Amino acid sequence: MGKMKQQKHLAVEGSFTNMPELNYVRLSYAQPYDYPYNEFITDAEVYVTSSEGERYNFVYGGDGGDFYANTAGSYFPEFPLDAAAQIGHTYTLHVVANSRTYQSTPATVKAPIPIDSVHFEVDEQVFSFKGYQERKKWPGYRVLVNYQDPEHEKNFLRWTFASQYEVSTQPEEYISPSSGLPAPKSCCSRCFLSEKLDRFRVVNDRLVNGKKVINQEVLFLPFERYLGVKHKLKVYQHSLTEEAYNFFRIMEQQKEAKGTVFDPPPAEVKGNMFNPNDAEEQVIGFFDASAVATREVVILRKDIDYPVAPFRWPDDCREIPGASKEIPADWLK
Repeated sequence: MGKMKQQKHLAVEGSFTNMPELNYVRLSYAQPYDYPYNEFITDAEVYVTSSEGERYNFVYGGDGGDFYANTAGSYFPEFPLDAAAQIGHTYTLHVVANSRTYQSTPATVKAPIPIDSVHFEVDEQVFSFKGYQERKKWPGYRVLVNYQDPEHEKNFLRWTFASQYEVSTQPEEYISPSSGLPAPKSCCSRCFLSEKLDRFRVVNDRLVNGKKVINQEVLFLPFERYLGVKHKLKVYQHSLTEEAYNFFRIMEQQKEAKGTVFDPPPAEVKGNMFNPNDAEEQVIGFFDASAVATREVVILRKDIDYPVAPFRWPDDCREIPGASKEIPADWLK
């Protein structure tokens, strides 16, 4: 008997917030397990509507800016500055792909909860660098936030991050892989990288309703590479719907699972996208409409009171994936 043919499913990742730079929709097909490539959708009709009669069209491959370095399969608002969610408005994502129509369940935007402060504590945690599978324990900073939880209502929070950092490398120590002999390079030792950091970190206020929340951990940054010279970190605090909280909570549990008997059993990840004309079609993913509060902090290596070894990269720093020697426009601020 031959293999049963596995069906591919539409996969949706979308965000619509009060901050235009965070608004995007990413479309792909979840492939059978033996299919070696991602299949992104580049010709869909994508738009967001509100119960108040607003409509925001999204176009493929717009300027994702530094926040979304990988724009494969991504759609951005046609008029970015006009595409901002309003508190209390209810939004629905619509997608037309391959002659099929999809939409999300409506999501009402809750008021953002301000971040009072962001601070750091030295710690050691297991971490995997972007683009690498290996997970090992690194020294670094726990990123902590303080905020006041509003009382008399359920609140659900998630955090995302925009990261810009400088690296210093050693191109003069380059060794030729073909000869094994020193082959010093004259450029470049100073580069800059921008990354979007997502950790699926979510919390609810069941135990802290109406209280001041102190030292809520939202991220871990290894000293290695990320904190070798200077790091600008923008923290985005999203006020979620309960439906979004439940989705990201399960995603967090599955991502953090270590493969032991003490891990929670795998749960079905139910998104909020569906085909209104075919209730049996499985659609994967989630459209999140949320309001965001933000706080930016700058970390300098010279201010870290910890014996951190210099970042070692004996090559042109531009060989680091995503690195550029161009100084970001607001880097000196």
